[in-house]
Amino acid sequence: MTSEADYLRVLESVFHAQSEEIEVGIGDDAAVIAPQKRALALSTDMAVEGTHFNRQWSSLYEIGGKVTAANLADIFAMGGRPKFLLVAAAIPTNFSLNEIKELAQGIQDEASKVGSYVVGGDLTRSALLTIAVTVFGEVENPILRSGAKVGDYVCVSELPGKSSRGLELLKSGIFDEQTLDHRYPIVNYEKISHLDRLNVNSLTDVSDGLISELSGIAEASKVRIELDSAKFPCSQYVLHGGEDHVFVGTFTALPDGWIKLGSVLSGTGVYLDGTQITHQGFEHF
Repeated sequence: MTSEADYLRVLESVFHAQSEEIEVGIGDDAAVIAPQKRALALSTDMAVEGTHFNRQWSSLYEIGGKVTAANLADIFAMGGRPKFLLVAAAIPTNFSLNEIKELAQGIQDEASKVGSYVVGGDLTRSALLTIAVTVFGEVENPILRSGAKVGDYVCVSELPGKSSRGLELLKSGIFDEQTLDHRYPIVNYEKISHLDRLNVNSLTDVSDGLISELSGIAEASKVRIELDSAKFPCSQYVLHGGEDHVFVGTFTALPDGWIKLGSVLSGTGVYLDGTQITHQGFEHF
């Protein structure tokens, strides 16, 4: 029978973090990180088998990468830079060493894309695979949902909807390249990393649907967001599909490579071509 020590040896071989900021990494009772020069941005998220992913559709590598990407995107959406990750996993009793390594490799490879490190976590048993990731990032000037100003442009880094479209295909029994957008959506970290911060007033990642996220910005900023369907292709997938982890926000000037969706006006709510629209995105409860 595989022991906890066996699992930990595999994890240590994958998460071999090397950074001068890491004084103590995996292998002790706690990680020790050197004092940071900037404020910390912290985010945590949990993914449960059957609710957030399906092992019949997705490989363990894809699951690890997808869960990690969702957490990294939250830090970037605050204007921060992810640095360190803690990963806790509840794994089925029959999980093999190769399976734990595949899951860990997906996490490691996604974290490596942005130069962040897994420095610790926890491991236990469960009937369902469950993964909780906590990310620590550095941020100098946090970008909040409450910062939208009248006159701002509403822009998105890329059109969302591919993940929800992929999910519908999977539910229909179709397994092709389009479903990869749901199984392991690729986050464009390059575009968000080089964003001119001076042009951004509010920002969030699209995890629960475009209208849902824009509703959050409108409510927090006490403004009206007006979308113009002539500027982008509208569909239920684009408006309400989530888990793409593209970025949407309001800007004083149109950033290069982003798509303008509309503008910020005085008032409340989110409108499409003059008609108020409510969100139909994912909700946990």
